[in-house]
Amino acid sequence: MAVLKTFQGQGLGKLILQYGENFMKEKGADTIWCNARQLAVPFYKKNNYAIISEPFNIEHIGLHYVMSKSL
Repeated sequence: MAVLKTFQGQGLGKLILQYGENFMKEKGADTIWCNARQLAVPFYKKNNYAIISEPFNIEHIGLHYVMSKSL
C-alpha cells in the first residue's frame, strides 16, 4: 500500500488500512502483517502495529521491517 506524497497527511492511508483490516476480520483473520518501509514505521505504529522482525533490505527499495497487529 502507498499513498502519493502529494496526498499524504489527509487520512487516506488510514482509511485504506482500516478497510483492509475490516475485510480481513470478516474473513476470519486474527492477525495482519506487512513489510513496512522504514519511513512508514511511524504510520503503522500509530495504527497499533508492532515491529516483529529485525530490519532487512529490499533491493532498490530500502530498509524494511515486518510489522503485525492482532485483529
